[in-house]
Amino acid sequence: MPSPEEYSLLPKESLEHVPLEMMEKKGNVARLSVGEYDEESSLNSSSGSSEEFRIPHRHHHDHSHNHDLKRHVEEHFSRPELVRDCIMGLSDGLTVPFALAAGLSSLGDHKIVIYGGLAELVSGAISMGLGGYLAARSEADHYKTERLREEEEVELYPKEEEEEIIELFEPYGLDRESMEPMMVKFRENTEKFVDFMMKFELNLEMPDPNRSWISALTIGTSYLFGGFIPLLPYFFVVNTTRALFYSIFFTSLTLLTFGYVKSIYLRPAQAVIGALQTFAIGAVAAASSYALVAMVNTASPST
Repeated sequence: MPSPEEYSLLPKESLEHVPLEMMEKKGNVARLSVGEYDEESSLNSSSGSSEEFRIPHRHHHDHSHNHDLKRHVEEHFSRPELVRDCIMGLSDGLTVPFALAAGLSSLGDHKIVIYGGLAELVSGAISMGLGGYLAARSEADHYKTERLREEEEVELYPKEEEEEIIELFEPYGLDRESMEPMMVKFRENTEKFVDFMMKFELNLEMPDPNRSWISALTIGTSYLFGGFIPLLPYFFVVNTTRALFYSIFFTSLTLLTFGYVKSIYLRPAQAVIGALQTFAIGAVAAASSYALVAMVNTASPST
């Protein structure tokens, strides 16, 4: 093997006979010409673009990689609980007042339908909103209770909590040795340790402090909006039977649209089936209510 003293630089003229592809493969500068060799090689150690000069493909590769990262955009729900509340309020708002209006229509008095429908609409919206509020408050209280318990466990039994982390990630091929750097960080910051355990051990996310009021307003407003649709024809049509047909038409159309849009967000491949299911639920509820009230009204003795 030759000693370092025996090495010598190639003359400039030798570059003329080296193919461009060979220069790239050997790690030489692909864009050098014979006249640029001395000038640019002298800048190799001091220029800010020395890395690009020595590795010509890196700049192009990074640019392409960044372009791919910018092009990849993940689409997820940022507020899934808000969508859930809207669906809950609209679903009940379209179904319950529709069934009640259909049932009261068998009595033949459109004023009874309006009065009864409005009473149910207001009470139902308040009840649904209050239920959403209490559910959100219970969720927040549950999170606080579990976090206090987890903070106490991390403080009193840190080794056992670390073992729980190992057990969580063992099914994914991670052992204690590979996770030790993360353990070191958790020992330095117990707050992050508790955050990690809350999310990955208990599957609990910190709820929004305003979640209870937002949930109540969302569910209540959605219920009111959905419930007004089957009642609107009775405000403009005196004939109860004709108003019922209008109510059936508009409510059925709304149920189909609502079911389709809901399924587009939740199950895009089954959007049509979701629309038909939502329509079927409302239709069965309305038909059952109408038949029950009509049967009771027929069986009751006339006064």
